[in-house]
Order: sequence, then structure tokens, then C-alpha cells
Amino acid sequence: MTKLIRFAPWINRFVLLGATLVFSMIGLRYIIDPAHAAAATGVTFNSAFASTTTRVGSGAFPLGLAIFAFACLISTRRLLVGVSLIATVITTATAVRIVGIVVDGPEPDSIRLFIPEGIMLILAVTGMVLETSRRRNRPVATA
Repeated sequence: MTKLIRFAPWINRFVLLGATLVFSMIGLRYIIDPAHAAAATGVTFNSAFASTTTRVGSGAFPLGLAIFAFACLISTRRLLVGVSLIATVITTATAVRIVGIVVDGPEPDSIRLFIPEGIMLILAVTGMVLETSRRRNRPVATA
């Protein structure tokens, strides 16, 4: 485990970089062209309010997460905080996806998303555990 601990910052940076890219792509897609982005999943709009609401709910929130993930990525002190947020978001999304499958029925496009979400969650939890261990084993500076 001691040798693995040294990889913690790199695993966490990888998770944050991946989250930054994925959430940026999702957010920008829904901000730039919400009707086209939503139509890819079978959703249509019948008002400007629907477009704006989608821009905010499906665009601004993922983009905000991407900005936060990027800020944590470039700060060595905030790696654990950023990865913890990403793990929380992915866990929540996965739980809601499971509820959706139970309530709405299984859909292949939705089920296939468990794979990348699961991989990202495993990496995030691994990075969190290793970073926590690394911080516990770090010598404390005395003045």
C-alpha cells in the first residue's frame, strides 16, 4: 500500500481531468444548443422557458462542476475535496439512474453508462483512500 500511496495525487488528477472534460462537454452542449442536445435523448421543447431551463439544469450545473473540478485539479491542496465532490456526483447520478431503470424500465443507452460511471467512481474512491492514507503518513512539520 505504501508504494501505491505515491500515485494518489496522479489518480486524483486523472479523475479531476476526466470530470472536467466530461462535464464541460455536457454543459457546453446543452448551453449552446439545448434543443438539439435534448432531442438526442428524445426530449422536445415547446417554449423558450423550456430551452432556458434546460440550459441551466443540464448546461450550467455540469459546467459549474467542470469549473470546480478544474480549480481543484490545479491546486494540490484541493485534490481530495474535488475528487470527493466528483465521487458524490457520480454516486448520486448512478443511484438516480438505477431508480430510473426501476421506474421507467431498462434502456440500453442508459444501462451502458454504468460502465464509465463505475470506472470513474472506482478511480475516485481509490484516489480518496490513497490520498487520505498519504496525508496520515505525512510527517508533521514542527516549528
